Amino acid sequence: MQPLSVPKSRKEKTPSSLSWKLAFFGVNPGVMLGFVLLVIALWATTPSFRQVSTLQNLLQQVSLNVIISVGMTFVIITAGIDLSVGSVQGLVGTVTALVLMAPPLVARFGSGVMVLAVLAGTGAGILIGLLNGLLVAFLNIQPFIATLATMWILRGLAEVLTNGSPVGTAMPGTPLASLRNNILEHQFTMLGMGYVGPLPLSALVALITVVVGHIILSKTRFGRQVYALGGNLEATRLSGINVKRILLVVYLLSGLLSGIAAILLMSKLVSGQPTAGSGFELYSIAAVVLGGTSLFGGQGSVIGSVIGALIIGIIGMGLDLHGVSSFWQQVVMGVLILLAVLLDQVTRKASYR
Repeated sequence: MQPLSVPKSRKEKTPSSLSWKLAFFGVNPGVMLGFVLLVIALWATTPSFRQVSTLQNLLQQVSLNVIISVGMTFVIITAGIDLSVGSVQGLVGTVTALVLMAPPLVARFGSGVMVLAVLAGTGAGILIGLLNGLLVAFLNIQPFIATLATMWILRGLAEVLTNGSPVGTAMPGTPLASLRNNILEHQFTMLGMGYVGPLPLSALVALITVVVGHIILSKTRFGRQVYALGGNLEATRLSGINVKRILLVVYLLSGLLSGIAAILLMSKLVSGQPTAGSGFELYSIAAVVLGGTSLFGGQGSVIGSVIGALIIGIIGMGLDLHGVSSFWQQVVMGVLILLAVLLDQVTRKASYR
């Protein structure tokens, strides 16, 4: 028996949704307009914003959220959510640092230990994504509950591994202290703080992630299945599509990208900190929803999530440049999340008219 054709997602079924969402690579035109106006306003009113160093700093700050948000886009399009991405920063960062600073590994591999550290961090991210995928796809636990649980588990494991202390500079007198510190502080840190020409290396990694993510989501059969699953889960299952496999891959992808971001963050911080990444899940969700991805599933785009992340980053930098207290910045971010959810609801209602 031949499987039925892939069911259309909400994105494909509503003409008004098509005209509203597919412009600018699927970005809500209203969000795109807001982004352009925000850039123009800061460019006109804040001279320091026009400096190359400021723009480079912005790209460096936004790149981690962009990488995480690409994975979160896939998850939310399936009508799921991944609350563990912030805790991944803490656990993967500490795992990476522990491998990087292990005296036996440094003694044997020298600077080559950096490759082992990256592989360990990436592998940890994949395993975390696999765990989330198994909980959601095969144990049928609601994504919110499953990833809320792993969020706490991962943060606790990071604290246990480090005894609550950062893993960083080796103390004088410890084995290979000078070599280990040189690798950590002068070589590995280039991943998070280095440049390729005028472009921060982390921004280049983010750019590659965005291009690959956009192609997978918009140009491949798997991407169409992701949209279909979020648009109508039961119809997707009845069409013969392996829903469990799609969910497993989507959460695995989120774990992988969160792990890559964690390695870059650890490199930037020059230490593995068990508390690193606190709140990253909220910034990522806000970026994805601001960019036009529906929390109800079936709609969204990688490019839209990038725009959302840039909006959040530019607002944060603009407030910094104008000397606004960090406490007020938290208030603004909370308001942004509310606006993102309201925008999602309004757009969803409009798409069915």
